Amino acid sequence: MKLLIIVAAAFQILLVGCSEAPKDASFNDSAITAQSKQRDKNRYLAYEHHVTVDAPEERLEELFNNVIEHCANDIDNACTVLDSNLDTGRYVSANIRLRIKPDGVKETITIAAKDGDIVNQSTHVEDLAKPIAEKDKRLKMLQSYRAKLIELEKKAGNDIDALIKIASELSNVQSELEQAKGGSEHLLLQTNMDIINIGFTANKNRGFWSPVSRSLSSFSRNLSEAISQTITVTAYILPWLIIIIGIWFLFRYLWRRGIKA
Repeated sequence: MKLLIIVAAAFQILLVGCSEAPKDASFNDSAITAQSKQRDKNRYLAYEHHVTVDAPEERLEELFNNVIEHCANDIDNACTVLDSNLDTGRYVSANIRLRIKPDGVKETITIAAKDGDIVNQSTHVEDLAKPIAEKDKRLKMLQSYRAKLIELEKKAGNDIDALIKIASELSNVQSELEQAKGGSEHLLLQTNMDIINIGFTANKNRGFWSPVSRSLSSFSRNLSEAISQTITVTAYILPWLIIIIGIWFLFRYLWRRGIKA
C-alpha cells in the first residue's frame, strides 16, 4: 500500500512538472525595471549588457542570423551591429555586439534566446555625469574664447600682424571646439543608447552524436599526429638506449672478468 502511495505521488509530481509553461527566455524583468528607475534619477548613465545563450547546436546559426536581421530592421530603436562573429567549425559558437535604444533591449535578447537558455546575464553601468559636465564646461569656455577672438579681429582693423595672429588662434580654437563637440556627442550617445553583447554557445544543448562524429572526422588527423609524436619520441630515446645498452655490456664484461680473476 505504501509503495502505491509513493508511486502515485511521484506520478503527480511528474505531471505537474510537465504541465508547467516554459519560462520566457528574455532579459530579467526586474533588472529592466530597476534600470528604468535609475535612468529617471540620472540620465547620464551608460549601460552595457552581457548575455550568454546556450542554444541547440543545429539552431545556433539560425538564432545568430535572426538577431542580425532583427537589428537591421529595428529602425525605431536605431539598432546597429558593431561586431559579429560566427564559428561553425568543430565547436559551434557566435558573438554579436550591437548598439540599441533602451526600449529595444528586452525584445532583442528575447529573439536571441528563442529555443535557447540564458545561462548568464550581467549589466555594467557607468556614470558619465562628471565627464559630460566637464566637456560642457570646456565647450562653453572655448565658445567664449572664440567670441572674444572674433571681437578682437574686428577691432584689429588694418593691423596685418594682429590679424594673422588672431586668425591662427581662431583656427586652433575651432579645431579644439570640434574635438570637444565630438567627445561630448560620443558621451551622450553612450547614455542614450545601450550596448548588448550576446554570446551563443552549444554546451548544454549539444547533439548526442556530435562528439562522436567530431572524433570520427578527426580520427585520421589524430592518428597521423600520434604516429608523428611516436617517431619524435623514438628519435630522442634511441641514442640514450644505445648508450645504456653499451654501458650494460661493458659492465657485464667487467663483472665476468672480475669473477674469472
